[in-house]
Amino acid sequence: MTGNNGNRNRRAGLPLALLVGLMYTAVACTADAQPAADTAGAADATEAGVTQAAVPTVGTRVKVGRGVYQPVVHHATGDVFASTIGQRGEDEGAVYQLDGETLEVKGTIATPGYMPFGLGIHEASGKLYATDTRNGAVIVIDIETLSVVKVIENEVDDQGHLREIVADETNGRVYVSSYRGNGMIWVIDAETMELVDTFVEVGDGTSGMVLDVPNNRLFAANMSGGDIVEIDLETGEYARTFPAGGERPSNLELDADRGRLWSANQATNDVTIIDVETGEMIESVNTGDQTLGVAYNAANDMMYVTNRRSGTVTAVDAESMHIVTWMMTGSYPNTVWFNDDTGVGYVTNKARSARGGQPAVEDPNGDTVTLLHP
Repeated sequence: MTGNNGNRNRRAGLPLALLVGLMYTAVACTADAQPAADTAGAADATEAGVTQAAVPTVGTRVKVGRGVYQPVVHHATGDVFASTIGQRGEDEGAVYQLDGETLEVKGTIATPGYMPFGLGIHEASGKLYATDTRNGAVIVIDIETLSVVKVIENEVDDQGHLREIVADETNGRVYVSSYRGNGMIWVIDAETMELVDTFVEVGDGTSGMVLDVPNNRLFAANMSGGDIVEIDLETGEYARTFPAGGERPSNLELDADRGRLWSANQATNDVTIIDVETGEMIESVNTGDQTLGVAYNAANDMMYVTNRRSGTVTAVDAESMHIVTWMMTGSYPNTVWFNDDTGVGYVTNKARSARGGQPAVEDPNGDTVTLLHP
């Protein structure tokens, strides 16, 4: 399938509105299950028109393996799964099963020969999917037995720098984005765990994706191209392409009720809010250095944005698009995921690494998962 990539418009990067790093004092966690720093921004909460009680807070933070990457919630049990790739050069990739309330490790799924990065759960089939970004494969894990049951590869995608997984519970599909080349999206049948299709030439550096289930369409961000593609999942056609409004869009989230698409843009340190029907940008919000992930929490009607180099997660009021607070969650916040039933969030924080030839860095705030309370 071939899409119309259109013109790739870019907007000049905006300066950071606030020096986030000067506003907070980091609190180091020297042992597992220590409270993380709580940095509620009361002034920003007042500006956004919310009460102090509504400002989200940071909870427990725990160490989880080495090379932590992404969390995902299994809503059937409330457990959280976190992917870890291990140390570079070592075959120690694994997915950890954590208690959703305490973050206590309940199980470990070793993935010998493979390194799990992105995660996605297809609840109906009880399967956990993981992308091995470097080897171009998708790992399928049975949640009940905590065992790898299949590894999926794609002959069409010989470059296979896989990134994100999105599960479609309604139509029984799992979508996997592939960054290299002209951008691809794998389509996997959730029942058979077989690759059934591949969208090709999606765009330059296909990365984050989000489903619009009622309208049976998928939005995909092209990180290098700076644009977003809408795919009609019924016909397989690329309906349109429009600018992300910022540079290097990495992840997307949909506010379906308001018809707004949120794009987290690494190079311009912002989230852009786009009218989903017109493709026009409504607002741009500077959130922190290296804006990377974005996720919606229906419990408090807020968007949460990870800013990796700032070490912060920003909560933004979804209606007003004003910043409510910044929170220090760990060294390099990477991805945030919410339990839709409880409103509790989970952030993975990557660890600081040593420069070439230098001794390994001991980072008590990295390779961690942090709780967020609404």
